[in-house]
Amino acid sequence: MNKSERRFPVDLVLELRNAKSKISISKDLLPYHWKKNPGRQSGLPHSRKWENTQITFNSDKKIFLNHSLDSLFFPPGQEYEFKIPPGQYEFSTLVGLLGGTEFQSQVSGILKLNSGGKVLKEWNLVGTMKESWISKQEVLEIGESGSLQLVWESKDSYLFVGEPLLYSKDTLESFSSSGKPKSVILIVIDSARKDFFGSYGYPYSVTPVMDQMAKESVFFENPFANGNWTKPSMMSFFHSEYSSNLGLGNSWFSTKPYQRKVYYGKNRDNLAKTFREAGYFSKTIMNNVFFLDYTTVGLDLGFHNSFQVGMDIVDTEVLTNHAIQFVNESKDKPYFLHFNLNTPHASYSPPPEDMAAVRSVVPTEVFYRYESPVQRYLGEMHYTDREIGRLVEALKKQGTYDETMIIVTGDHGELFSAHHDYSYHFIMQTRFGHGETHYDEEINVPYFIKLPKSIQESLGSDLAKKADGGQIRIPGQSSLLSLAPTILGFLNLLPKESSYRGADYSTCIRKADVCPKESFIYTEGRMSESVRTENYKYIRRYPGFTTVRRTAAGEPHTMAEELYDLKKDPEEKNNLSPLPEGERLLQIARADFRRENFLRRNHLRILIPPCSEAVCRDFLSLNVQGSIYDWEVSDSIQLSSGSAKTISLQKESKAARSPNLGEEVVFKTVNPELGAFFSFSRNGKTIPVRFGRYGLEYQRSITNLEDLIVSEREPEGFPSSALPWVYNDGAFSGTRESEVQREMGKEVKKILETWGYIHE
Repeated sequence: MNKSERRFPVDLVLELRNAKSKISISKDLLPYHWKKNPGRQSGLPHSRKWENTQITFNSDKKIFLNHSLDSLFFPPGQEYEFKIPPGQYEFSTLVGLLGGTEFQSQVSGILKLNSGGKVLKEWNLVGTMKESWISKQEVLEIGESGSLQLVWESKDSYLFVGEPLLYSKDTLESFSSSGKPKSVILIVIDSARKDFFGSYGYPYSVTPVMDQMAKESVFFENPFANGNWTKPSMMSFFHSEYSSNLGLGNSWFSTKPYQRKVYYGKNRDNLAKTFREAGYFSKTIMNNVFFLDYTTVGLDLGFHNSFQVGMDIVDTEVLTNHAIQFVNESKDKPYFLHFNLNTPHASYSPPPEDMAAVRSVVPTEVFYRYESPVQRYLGEMHYTDREIGRLVEALKKQGTYDETMIIVTGDHGELFSAHHDYSYHFIMQTRFGHGETHYDEEINVPYFIKLPKSIQESLGSDLAKKADGGQIRIPGQSSLLSLAPTILGFLNLLPKESSYRGADYSTCIRKADVCPKESFIYTEGRMSESVRTENYKYIRRYPGFTTVRRTAAGEPHTMAEELYDLKKDPEEKNNLSPLPEGERLLQIARADFRRENFLRRNHLRILIPPCSEAVCRDFLSLNVQGSIYDWEVSDSIQLSSGSAKTISLQKESKAARSPNLGEEVVFKTVNPELGAFFSFSRNGKTIPVRFGRYGLEYQRSITNLEDLIVSEREPEGFPSSALPWVYNDGAFSGTRESEVQREMGKEVKKILETWGYIHE
């Protein structure tokens, strides 16, 4: 909706920081129930952070249904008082109870809603079933006092008031008078290859529903994911930022504590958060644990409501049914729905009727050219399309389809080609899968946006006029990094000075502007990365992760880099990186990669002091916690690496004729861990090393350097030091000091000098 059309419900979770609470809750009062996380969205101080929890109930154990709501937490006797503008409101929420102990059989209590000393409503929850959500909706009259009190009366039961929203009467009436709200549905299809869609050129009608929608949409002709598996890809397009730059990395499913610290420690914009703050109800319906914080892999993005089914195969119909129920119940209020189907992800198990449908449209001679997994993948694609068709039909039946923005995309593709069978076979133990390579078939995904009709009719660009109400085509390569800023741009919802990094294509579609050009598309994989231009694809594996399973001839080998000329070799069959004819293009690709500097990293900075003897033969050994990503060294230095975390450096130099500065060597680390093990010898003799901001000297290397090694800026005296000096600049993970801390640091240095720890 346009800025003039925005209508904000009162979101009590977001209002909690300004509310009065009878009991401040700084710790987990229900440690036995691990499906929760504290205060991620409410901005509460640490002393109150558990008053807001994203609490998850495992409400259907047959399908592993984890249903999470952003909630107000009420231990027995808790009261909250909010300041609300006077008026009439529709108050809607889902409430649920837990006992004080895991095996408490009975839970009960009364929740009173008061305003100005008057009881507006009592909800008697005696006899309520534990760990289940109960829908509540009431019309409340907030008096002149502007006070709303929620009082929980119970002896031994703990209440969660989920997604507590108040819509004013004026807001609801304005919706009915001005037409349906412009709600948004983001449909993400796991493992969706672009080339099996009719809209992208597949000659047989396997995806008729989505192909028809594509004809009405802003259509990106050649889009790419910024991750080759789900976690880095989805995190990147929800935040319009690369997963590693969010602190989350790309190597494995788990999210480590230090990664959470980096992620939650910075103010991140994401789609769920932006829509919520703009007054939209935000919901995700998915089979995807990466958006649940209580798991060891996920994060809390700020959805009001997260409905996650953990059972494969049966999940698709359950998710679609819930999505249809949701859009029917929510048709009169603006919402943002993330609808994530795990088909056509392996194990490729489509219903028989969908395999029969595929057989009826794909000629027999074509069908049997495919290997069995690919045949079943086609069935999964048809099944996915049929389920999306049920949701589309529900929108049309209720009359909201025309004004609903619908985005269709995939989080990554799927590897099928035999000539690309060079992977680790890490997850699927077969080449049919994803996450191990960076070929186009694994990262080239569908991406189109069906605009609300009222927005479509208001477009004034040449692109839109040429389309004449039909498909608006965006030529050239693009990436999903553009997804968030583009859809928010169409709705005038882009936050000022947002952290969204991608291109906003809405600008050239709404007005007669030149469309953005994504000259370099960067994609992350498991300890690997790629850069794609219109001319070449450059793939790089991190040091220590260069061994791939086999060559085309079946031999194990290493492959640190790959390079493909996309103009001459669009199927990426001929790796130019080791060949003489590829040398010039390889130098261009390496230079482009380093110049664009896609990922922000911590830098381990090491000073090698100038030579003071006739000849200096230096040897440096380094072991880092965070694995080695890249380095910056001069040609005079020889490097060798035995693993992802170790590296050795050798340098031979002669005595300088005049005093000069030492040489700085920079190692970038994969993860934001700070520690390192470091040793340095010159002409066979181990010499002292200085560490961190103060240059503390140690005669031999030590292992626990996290607190000593960090300095947010170059330490005083670093370039001219006569001893080796090493520090981690913490540039990515963040080690910012206040002015007071900086001044104190100077005093600390003086004290350390007088104690003899620092020798100038």
